Amino acid sequence: MAERSIGQAQDEARRLAALRRYRILDSLPEPVYDDVVKIASAVCGTPQAVVTFIEESRQWFKASLGIEGEETPREIAFCDQAIRRPGEVTVVNDASVHPLFRNYPQVTGPDHLRFYAGAPMVTPDGHALGTVCVIDRVPRQIDAGQVAALGSLARIVVQLLETRRAQLDFQRQLAERELVTQDLIRHQRELEAHNSELSQQASQDPLTGLLNRAGMQRASASAQSGWSGSGPFCVAVLDIDHFKRINDSFGHATGDSVIQAVAGAIRRNVRGGDIAVRYGGEEFLVMMPATPATGARTVIERIRREVAEQPGLPARVTVSAGLAMGQAGRDEPEAVFRAADQALYLAKRRGRDRIEVVED
Repeated sequence: MAERSIGQAQDEARRLAALRRYRILDSLPEPVYDDVVKIASAVCGTPQAVVTFIEESRQWFKASLGIEGEETPREIAFCDQAIRRPGEVTVVNDASVHPLFRNYPQVTGPDHLRFYAGAPMVTPDGHALGTVCVIDRVPRQIDAGQVAALGSLARIVVQLLETRRAQLDFQRQLAERELVTQDLIRHQRELEAHNSELSQQASQDPLTGLLNRAGMQRASASAQSGWSGSGPFCVAVLDIDHFKRINDSFGHATGDSVIQAVAGAIRRNVRGGDIAVRYGGEEFLVMMPATPATGARTVIERIRREVAEQPGLPARVTVSAGLAMGQAGRDEPEAVFRAADQALYLAKRRGRDRIEVVED
């Protein structure tokens, strides 16, 4: 029994890792996904349809029709049950008499959910990320053709995700190549002007494994050429609260352990396209391309919460964070960084262990 539980946990960890590789969570609305829910609703004749992704504790809506809000708790999500059967479309004709769903709050409460059909979106390596689903407030049935159409729409969404990931990976590769090119040019000029003084500085912080400040400067210089379009991007600055007290009370070795623990929380919670930096001492920087302030705040809040709940440290550790948003093609990342730094100071003045946001 224990082995089976361990296996299920490992499968779920792999599924969540696959979901994050697509960098779709908390992204902006996109017309092509809105079209998917419109087609699903029209094909099945239901007033509601959703493209939804299942994360650790929530169900997040990439696109929806006839439903308010952007997410619900995972434990009451019909789609959480549907992804457990990735090879079939889950159909519930009348949830009020269904042995599993009849006590769900969407069924017993004012939403009055009765009909549900959800087609899992399954990746090429077999991970169910979420569903394309249709919903109604009255019991109903759908025929085999409608079931098949839902499955087709789910496969189309997976193809959209694959294309999106390939584009983001290509953009990141271009940015990395630009970083390398700029780095070589800078070194060449420094060698010519200061041959006796130059020593090449590594871009990785040895204590945390994150980018160091020099690496961040190169990333910031090329960010606008590497990030696509003119959409939003966010910069967050995080600082360990009362870090001097930790060093003074427990010693610098413990202080280093705290820095590593915070860096680990950052590394676990940033997404595939984000850039995480140890900016200096106990201060960290996270750059988030193609991300609005609401999505960025979700990422930083996960980091803040994990740090505050970190076990095994000699005392409770918290972080304060400042977050600012800019527009690619308009705002320099360095200016957005300065705004985030000012928001960090505001977070500290307002009591620490919190996030302050400057949206524009």
